[in-house]
Amino acid sequence: MSTAKLSFSRSCGCLMNHKLLIISGPTATGKTILAIRLAKKYNGEIISADSRQIYKGMDIGTGKDHPHDVKIHLVDIIKPSQSFSSAEFRQLALNKIIKIQSKNKLPIIVGGTGHYIDALINPKTTFSIKPNNFLRYFLNKFPIFLLQKIYFVLDKNSYQKLNNSDVHNPHRLIRKIEIKLCNNSRITDYGLRITDYLHLSLTAPNKYIFDNIDRRIQSRLDMGLLLEIKNLLKTYKWSDPGLNCLAYKDFKNYFENKLSLEKSIELWRFAEHSYARRQKTWFKKISPIHFIDISVASYSKKVTAKINQWYNKL
Repeated sequence: MSTAKLSFSRSCGCLMNHKLLIISGPTATGKTILAIRLAKKYNGEIISADSRQIYKGMDIGTGKDHPHDVKIHLVDIIKPSQSFSSAEFRQLALNKIIKIQSKNKLPIIVGGTGHYIDALINPKTTFSIKPNNFLRYFLNKFPIFLLQKIYFVLDKNSYQKLNNSDVHNPHRLIRKIEIKLCNNSRITDYGLRITDYLHLSLTAPNKYIFDNIDRRIQSRLDMGLLLEIKNLLKTYKWSDPGLNCLAYKDFKNYFENKLSLEKSIELWRFAEHSYARRQKTWFKKISPIHFIDISVASYSKKVTAKINQWYNKL
């Protein structure tokens, strides 16, 4: 990579002549392991795009079993009781990208949270709308069905286009309500845009991914996930954003003696499978993107060839 200092074009708002590598894909496809190998090969640093690993103290359920010799940015940045938006992710990620590139190193975004990655490469004008803490204080007290009704009244067409995940996610609904209630004069262009990036998305047949998920679930249970949840509940509530994540919310009924452990594990397993399917669907809609089938023995060679072609291109 060029040893020139970071350059920024004020006229177009773009990072010029500096590269960004993105490794995305469904859960349990080995994204972080691949990113670590590529960081060592191409003198890079890793930035996490994982909406679960942002929470402090949530280690086992989110899979923070990273090698200790590799620094991964944007992990453990907020408490489970705090909310975090894709706009906030974009700002923090851009700051990290600029710092990494200023050291003449390759920033590598890795994660399966599609709306984080989309926020980074396709910034929306609504990202300039700052959180309204006063409004959020009241909306956080409302049940999910009432938030749904409020957003339906505010924007019926947009509400009907929401996927199942968005409809049942109170924090995303609150953000959408917040944007709708904002004065349009506050909406501005978000500025800095990334132009030179390569987006590789790992994929595989569903059964291959589901088998990986099932093995990982058992591993996390063996590592002490239930004890981790028990300790988190000493400080946080089930209604907190962190405990509303997969691997945690699935055990709410178990801890409240409403469901057996076996049934809770089964529900978690199905939820992870469903999440992986939604992730695959999400990334199919993003362009430009290159899909890499990890079930093919030679996939590593394909990754190297793609990156070398892009990395050495002026």
